[in-house]
Amino acid sequence: MKKSDAIEKAAGQKIDFDTPLQPSSALQQDKLSRKGFAGIAASALRKVPSSAGLVVSIEGAWGSGKTSVLAMIEALLLETSDSSTPVIVHFNPWLVGEKDALLRHFLSRIASAIALTDHSKDGKRVAKEIKAYAKVFDLVKLIPGAEPWASMIKSVVDAAGDATESISEYKTPDVEAFKLRVEVALRKFDRPIIVFIDDIDRLFPSEVFEMVRIIKAVGGLPHLGYVVAWDASYVSGALDGLGVPYAANYLDKVVQVRMPLPSLSLVARRRLIDKALEELDVEALRPRFPNQDRRLGSLYHSGLRDLLDQPRDIARVFNAVRMMEPLLRDEVVFSDILGLATLSVKAPAVFELLRKKPRLFVGGQPDDSSVMEKPEEVIKQGNEERNRAYEASGNRRAAQKVVHFLFFRVADAEDSYSLGEGAYVEGCISHPAKLAIALQLSVTDGDVSIKAARVYLQEPERRQQLISDLNDENCDEFIDLLGELGESLRGAGIADLDELCLSVAKLVETPLFVGRARSGMRGFLPAEDVALRAIGRLVQTANPNRSSEVAALIATDPLTLSCAAELVTRSFVAGRDRYSSDLKISSEIKLEVLRKFSSNVRKAASTGYLFKANHPGFILWTMARAVPDECPTLFTVLQNEDPTLDKFALAYLGSSWDSYGVAYSLPRDETLHDAFCPLSEFKAFAARRLQDSNTQYPERAAWRSVVEGRSLYGFDGSDANR
Repeated sequence: MKKSDAIEKAAGQKIDFDTPLQPSSALQQDKLSRKGFAGIAASALRKVPSSAGLVVSIEGAWGSGKTSVLAMIEALLLETSDSSTPVIVHFNPWLVGEKDALLRHFLSRIASAIALTDHSKDGKRVAKEIKAYAKVFDLVKLIPGAEPWASMIKSVVDAAGDATESISEYKTPDVEAFKLRVEVALRKFDRPIIVFIDDIDRLFPSEVFEMVRIIKAVGGLPHLGYVVAWDASYVSGALDGLGVPYAANYLDKVVQVRMPLPSLSLVARRRLIDKALEELDVEALRPRFPNQDRRLGSLYHSGLRDLLDQPRDIARVFNAVRMMEPLLRDEVVFSDILGLATLSVKAPAVFELLRKKPRLFVGGQPDDSSVMEKPEEVIKQGNEERNRAYEASGNRRAAQKVVHFLFFRVADAEDSYSLGEGAYVEGCISHPAKLAIALQLSVTDGDVSIKAARVYLQEPERRQQLISDLNDENCDEFIDLLGELGESLRGAGIADLDELCLSVAKLVETPLFVGRARSGMRGFLPAEDVALRAIGRLVQTANPNRSSEVAALIATDPLTLSCAAELVTRSFVAGRDRYSSDLKISSEIKLEVLRKFSSNVRKAASTGYLFKANHPGFILWTMARAVPDECPTLFTVLQNEDPTLDKFALAYLGSSWDSYGVAYSLPRDETLHDAFCPLSEFKAFAARRLQDSNTQYPERAAWRSVVEGRSLYGFDGSDANR
């Protein structure tokens, strides 16, 4: 998937807006088995006394589903439609926006709800009296810390209209009289009035205090029941911060029935998580990596279920997943995307540390040359910083378990265990390069794409395009990944094993790999060794019985000369088996393979293709070792193609390479050179080339090494043995 396509895909994802249940459908959509809890609250509210009021609090952490429970309580209260059906009032103090207006808005909201719901004579009277009572507070100001109607001050706000003169004359007893008239009207009203008050824990502390005082003051009005939803710890903390004595016990004086919301059971959490998974784009969970489903299950038991302890947590985390997953699809396994999203939402201090100092989790990034210690040592050094981040998460143990799952070396450093050990090819972010992709939410030019490798293995028609997308930073790693991924897929989806292996061997001879070798950007292994290692893994996984046939196929192909030379050397040159490998040519077809290999090299020499190969020097050395009898003819072809033999000298005499560049010298074993022409004749030819003033370095260094019998650097002819 192109990055632009992934961005468009992410933009089109369905977002969970975490909308609470509505009274009309709350009971039917109860996924948390809270109907019984709501029923207890509704039963208590049906018994609001005619002589006093009742306050019930629904208490739970932010995002725990309090608003949905209020909807369920309302639905239960309205199940019957007779004269005893309560008048429902909704009041959200968070929407008022000014502390001093809370009481006025509160009373006005009750009056308006009664006027709209009950058109009886008593209903109209109650609404009228409450409105009059509320109007008083348009022009008077509350003294902080005192009851609303018991401590009015004389300062009256200037306002236009007749109400100013009449209300400004009222003294405290007169305001109290308004309240008494409301009480009388309410006692004659035969329907309970239930006021739902939500979002108190979204208010600023001073507003929280004001709202609690209002509930305490108005809570005694007859026939009025109140259902308040709040996070009791936040409300208590707000009161304590404002100096309210015994703040923790203050709420007990305000609320008659306190009902802490039931904890989200493990069954309910699993149900919500499963539903969130089902609502993702179907492509998000399509199998792409080995053991993908098992890894997701392991993450659930490795801290995920403990961190996602509220319904809103699940909604927020999966919203983050919806944004991240399309950008990382095919590159990072889904479980690790979910784990990262969980840390970003529920343990932001951990996620921020991971983002700023990824080495504390994986030991160093691919381009971090400043980190010299072993990964285990670097991770161990981060124990203290990670512990501080765990503590800041609010659920230390759960956050730590998620980290241990995602980064198994961190678990080792913290003397724990992990269920999440995995490799790069499995899309696991425990690999430094894969973590870099996950944190930047994309594959950059220097990264190796698992998706691209999978397409290369399984879709032959797209291979050429993928080759054009490689660069000198990731080409070796891409070939290596082909073998690792093919091994993990166990051959699944590979329908053309022979052609696939040939295509990998041919990659070595493409301009990208050849240019990389010429520029000195060499890997730890020559490109042909990297390719053959990958081919060996592919063959052993897909069809180990074809190992010898595939090796012979590569050794006799005219476009795979560098890999062919390596296979010939491994198979037929004594003492030259540098690597343990099952990818060897059968001795039964040795003569046929060597004949074809020699013919291919000779034709390549006649067309100039030989010196465009990745490793022409090694091809020539292989000819001298494996088929010396064919070398004089090859030498004649080379000289006809290039009478100066400069290309031959640079390729065949290039004996070593270090930070100073290529060094040139004759082979220690003279027979290797004599295979092409007698050494004495070659030295004489070298002397003539040096007499030509047009012969420049590095060619001059190569010819000087023949005449002087020592190793010389190509850039200036200095001694390479100094």
